[in-house]
Amino acid sequence: MRDDVTQWIRSARGKLCSDALTDADLDDLAALLREPRQVILYLYSKSTNMRSAVAGWVSYDPSEPPAPKLPSDEPPYESVMAAMGDGWRVVQFPVPTLYEYSELDNSYLGYEFVLEKWE
Repeated sequence: MRDDVTQWIRSARGKLCSDALTDADLDDLAALLREPRQVILYLYSKSTNMRSAVAGWVSYDPSEPPAPKLPSDEPPYESVMAAMGDGWRVVQFPVPTLYEYSELDNSYLGYEFVLEKWE
């Protein structure tokens, strides 16, 4: 971040001399100085395979209002691997031995992956 701010200052000095510094430039600086926030994404897969289809999901973003928000009908990613390709980091894998359901149709809900992203 420090290098980005230093570069912004150099650019702004040139714009200041030519009266080209704008509100948008200051918005850019504010964005550079914003503290990153951690966002958590739970993906429930149909197996421990990270390429399996996503069966359920929920996300937690500290910048969102605290009121409950229902997920959309479409999962945010097709698989855990797809989420990783978008910058999400896996912080917890499912433990398959904990989820041995023999007579229940919803056994896939046991394969929970916890992911995080800093935005």
